[in-house]
Amino acid sequence: MQGIFTISLDFELHWGVFDKKDRLGRKECYQNTLQLIPELLRLFEKYEVNVTWATVGGMFAQDRNEWDQLKPSIQPDYTSEKYSAYKWVDQHGLPEDLYFAHFAPQAIENILQFPGQELGTHTFAHYYCLEKQNGHEAFDADLKAAKNTALKFNSKPISLVFPRNQFNEESLRICYLNEIKVVRSNPDKWFWTPIADGKPQILRKIYRTGDAYIQLGGRTSYPLHAVGVKQNEPIQLPASRLLRPWHSKYSWSNTLSLRRILKELRTAAIHKECYHLWWHPENFGDFPKENLNNLEFILNEYENCKKQHGMTSWNMGEYAKHLL
Repeated sequence: MQGIFTISLDFELHWGVFDKKDRLGRKECYQNTLQLIPELLRLFEKYEVNVTWATVGGMFAQDRNEWDQLKPSIQPDYTSEKYSAYKWVDQHGLPEDLYFAHFAPQAIENILQFPGQELGTHTFAHYYCLEKQNGHEAFDADLKAAKNTALKFNSKPISLVFPRNQFNEESLRICYLNEIKVVRSNPDKWFWTPIADGKPQILRKIYRTGDAYIQLGGRTSYPLHAVGVKQNEPIQLPASRLLRPWHSKYSWSNTLSLRRILKELRTAAIHKECYHLWWHPENFGDFPKENLNNLEFILNEYENCKKQHGMTSWNMGEYAKHLL
């Protein structure tokens, strides 16, 4: 057996933060993100790293008209309407001069042209499985819409990343019925349990932040045989580490978090374990050069692990091919 390095990306543009942030204020970030996609793809190709791009289905559309055609007929009726992308669009619109924040068909087409890059789904409209709502029909409709949008690019997603890592047994069942074979799950640490579980948030945030720089839990890598495979459910592939974005205000923490990832990656290679790194491409949008440099440090370390310990790289879908 050999160590396995996996990267999954939550590709969402403004769909991931419409309830939190102003899209005009993030214009440069989104435009930088779209310009960075080819550079990321070239880096992954250079180091032979296979990646899952879990992409919001609405981004496959060319414009507002196509988005309206592709969106599901059943929409979530969250108790708190601020979580509904559809209510948000009704209120704020999708004007053409802001398409950069919502649509990315050219970037998606580019992803599919590179070897080892898997087009997964991040649901059609950044669906929150644990927010209070009536029934589960809307999630089923959302996944069907996400699959339908992928057909535009002759793609059939089998990997899924839940928005804000929210999921439960019912959402896993619906994924399975929609032929999703592998999902990213949360690290096996109490402070990474989903947000809607009722536990105090402040303490968990402190531990999550601290664990990015110093070890507050056990090893973040895990043996392949520990990956959850259950009947009538998709494979649950735990995350190991969020790659935090580089920021000019936090030079010391930038260095600490990078060292932590490099050490964890080496540990996974030595112990022949899986190491699953994830982030949002949008995280690189504010300081693209510095974030790309950080990423290349990590990919170069992976190359060393490959040469010294035989480590390999799988995207999420490859776990389904090997384990199912």
